[in-house]
Amino acid sequence: MKKLLKDVATSLVHLVVMLVNPVLNGVQSLRAVHWPTERRKLKLVDSRAARAARVAERERIRGLVEALGAVEGVEHVLTQVLDQSTLPSSYGLDHPGDTLLVCRIYARAYFVVREDVLDVLRRIEAADVVRWQAHGQGPDPAGSLDHALRWHRNGGIDADGRRMQSPCLSSPGATLTWDRDGIPHRDPIPAGPYINRLYVFEQTPADVDAAQLLSEVRADGRGVVLELAFGANRVGYCQYHKVARGGFLGRGRL
Repeated sequence: MKKLLKDVATSLVHLVVMLVNPVLNGVQSLRAVHWPTERRKLKLVDSRAARAARVAERERIRGLVEALGAVEGVEHVLTQVLDQSTLPSSYGLDHPGDTLLVCRIYARAYFVVREDVLDVLRRIEAADVVRWQAHGQGPDPAGSLDHALRWHRNGGIDADGRRMQSPCLSSPGATLTWDRDGIPHRDPIPAGPYINRLYVFEQTPADVDAAQLLSEVRADGRGVVLELAFGANRVGYCQYHKVARGGFLGRGRL
């Protein structure tokens, strides 16, 4: 009798599992493919938390650009900022299963140096515009002033004859490089009725061809061009806000 009851109970459990599993799988599938509409996205990126985070990040970028441009021997040439709010990628840190929307800023600023770049690099570090990586510390082995001075002094070749890594000044939220041709390629902004509010691109000065301007700066022999790229953990953007999935089918929290 006990064995019969045990068999009946086991059968019932299997039956319940068979009935419930398709429902759970269906809900998970709906959750995975359910994304906010364009109008819903606008509400999410215009929330109080998103606006505050956006203002703070833009102020940080503006402040560092102005501070670097104020260093003796450094002249600001161009700044480009793309504020982008998109769905999370399936291979990034913010997985679609956990995150509904991410807000990021892609920002780069360019400066020209008209004198010995090594003298200017020393002034940049001394100005303490940001906490640059010290020799032997931080995630980037080539991100310190010591490495940069040694690279220029030795022509990019280490004492053992091996080629050294290209120098830069690295900080937790930005990286300064110099004497690189052109500007990084930027993917075109998608078309759509609300895109101009989800992808906001700004350039200073606004009425110039960026590639042509940098080409002219290099061509007339005025000096070395510095590039200040904003981003942390070796990525080319600053993520200032994200919307986690929440509520039925993950409609997102405001």
